[in-house]
Amino acid sequence: MELRLSAVAIGLLVSTLADATTTQDTEALIPVMLATSYHSDIVIEEYWKSEKLDGIRAVWDGQQLKTRNGHPIHAPRWFTDPLPKYALEGELWAGRGNFSLVQQTVLDQTPNEEAWKQIEYMLFDIPHSAGDYQKRYFSLVHLVHTLQIDHLKYVEHTPISSQAELFSYLDSVDSAKGEGLMLRKITSRYQAGRSSDLLKLKKHQDAEAIVVGYKVGNGKYKGMMGALLVQLDSGLQFYIGSGFSDELRRNPPVIGTKVTYRYNGYTSNGVPKFARYVRERVEQ
Repeated sequence: MELRLSAVAIGLLVSTLADATTTQDTEALIPVMLATSYHSDIVIEEYWKSEKLDGIRAVWDGQQLKTRNGHPIHAPRWFTDPLPKYALEGELWAGRGNFSLVQQTVLDQTPNEEAWKQIEYMLFDIPHSAGDYQKRYFSLVHLVHTLQIDHLKYVEHTPISSQAELFSYLDSVDSAKGEGLMLRKITSRYQAGRSSDLLKLKKHQDAEAIVVGYKVGNGKYKGMMGALLVQLDSGLQFYIGSGFSDELRRNPPVIGTKVTYRYNGYTSNGVPKFARYVRERVEQ
């Protein structure tokens, strides 16, 4: 049975709309480097590799932590007071598989002290530095070693000797349930925007879609959501039926929500293969 809106979802949607408030964030946008996908024709020796952390990207502007879109992050004073007066960039991270903890904690207006104690600020760049990446990286290492703050660390970067070595490292990260890899060109200066100076490499592909409907569950999922009907910007619609907890099936993302899904290639009709739900996309 296919429905555009199940009874469970209708109730959730009504209550959500009734409680929703609209806010306008006037914080200035912080320009940051954006990654493109790895391609095999790069000069591999010009890059260093690191694990791609599954957290929330955060920029310290010398006074306040902000998301990459410029929204303030309300961290406890003890978390930010030791930071230097110049800009830093990194990932707020609580270990592999703990994105939900980071998302719930970092996006709260009132900081949860105990939850913040589980989060580390993993530095990977210095936005306003004039040096190349190699120089910026060693400056980060020196900063972390000098400050000796438990929650302040740096993302380790190492040279790449060959594509075989790179993909061997990707296999090890993937086996440990990591997100993938990031590659940074060591001769590049910090330049906001998307370019091949910053690359991402994963064993799977991630994308986003908008929830437009539901399929009612059967069997053990009777009375719950069986699958999400989602739509891409192109207008293509398809169902995502896996990756959900029982709680999510009882209270699925509401119509109009943007969700992140994972997939492996496309069918002959252009539909993402083996699509599975990852999380609700929260604008940062």
